[in-house]
Amino acid sequence: MVSAYRIERLLGTGGMGWVYRACHTVDGRCVALKVLREDQLRQDRAIDRMMREAQILATVSHGGIPQFFECGLLGDGRPWIAMELVAGTPLSLRMAEGPLDHDFVIDLVTNVAGVLAAAHDRGVTHRDLKPDNILLTPTDPTYSVRVIDWGIAFHENGGRYTNHDEAIGTPTYMAPEQARGGPTDGYCDVYGLGVVAYQAMTGRPPFVGKTSVEILVQHLNRPVPALAPRCPDAPFGLVELVERMLAKNYRERPSASEVQLELRKLRHETTAPTYSVYFVDGASDGTAPVVRSDADAATAIMRPTVRS
Repeated sequence: MVSAYRIERLLGTGGMGWVYRACHTVDGRCVALKVLREDQLRQDRAIDRMMREAQILATVSHGGIPQFFECGLLGDGRPWIAMELVAGTPLSLRMAEGPLDHDFVIDLVTNVAGVLAAAHDRGVTHRDLKPDNILLTPTDPTYSVRVIDWGIAFHENGGRYTNHDEAIGTPTYMAPEQARGGPTDGYCDVYGLGVVAYQAMTGRPPFVGKTSVEILVQHLNRPVPALAPRCPDAPFGLVELVERMLAKNYRERPSASEVQLELRKLRHETTAPTYSVYFVDGASDGTAPVVRSDADAATAIMRPTVRS
């Protein structure tokens, strides 16, 4: 038992805590119960980070962020958080199968950008956006993705729960300014989302290496490999946007809300009906039309193809 929650089974473990399926003994509500691991009690700021996650989940209300219910402390001082139990598939499992369909990528990035925009509006930066922290929930009526694990997020008004200048995150998805240990804001999340999109489209992230340091050096110093040659069939607007999201200078990146807006427009354009226009001769006897060159356009007559 943890407070009024009866633990049923272990769902998984992360860098800081165990996550259990648990049910409230009074109202019957089933939750994901996150409990700090015993070994983390000796780690600097581990308790603060768990409490920061609880604070952020309670502060940022969005369908793409697990709903916060309550939190507390165990007898040994370890914090716990009861949050929405989400039935979803980690994006990392889907991406392990290979590059994803471009329409899927557009919808995915649009929805994740919407979550980030809501967080950024409240002064919250995730700082560890990666496929493992994105759950696909396509049958959920609330939202089609969940962004999880806000334990190392930065809150501009977080007081003692924040550490603005840490080089913290996952190297493969870390923005250059993060790698330097400099101040981070929402634009570092946009960079991380750009890496996720790049990997989803090509089957691999832009930078790989044998060590974390090798990867971080590439994020800092090497140009991002051109995306278009790796996925020549992708819509130009998507390719161009992802490359802007991966700009080394954060001032050259779009905001999360701008990413969402641009992709919504692109999605509309790619699903809009198209029509074929033929330049044909003036025959009206039902015979097949003759397609003329652009040079004949001035004297050609446009009419639909006649089908028997």
